[in-house]
Amino acid sequence: MRKFIEQSDTIEIQCWNDEKDIIKETTLLFKDSYEIVNERNTVSIKGSKTEEISNRLLYKNVKTNGRLKWFSISLVKNKALLFHSEHWGTEFFAPNISEEDIAYIKSVTPKETNFHQYK
Repeated sequence: MRKFIEQSDTIEIQCWNDEKDIIKETTLLFKDSYEIVNERNTVSIKGSKTEEISNRLLYKNVKTNGRLKWFSISLVKNKALLFHSEHWGTEFFAPNISEEDIAYIKSVTPKETNFHQYK
């Protein structure tokens, strides 16, 4: 995720409505510079990337079950999606990446990872 965070300018985090502690923690990370959207079953929190949010996503992001704290994370640059992770980090999507990026991603993910590449 580090590679995509470095390139992004906006972060959007989505949580389930009943994850009250995670929602509160996330809004505190964004401080006063965020937009929140309540949907039927989810809450989306979107704001500018900061060093504090980046560090939290990279180093303090895992629950005791080994999954990311957040249901989904989107990293965006100039309103274009760079990276999207869902299902607490068990799936991710990265559109429009180079063959070099693909090789890098494969080199840092577990060997048993399933890759699907669409062109």
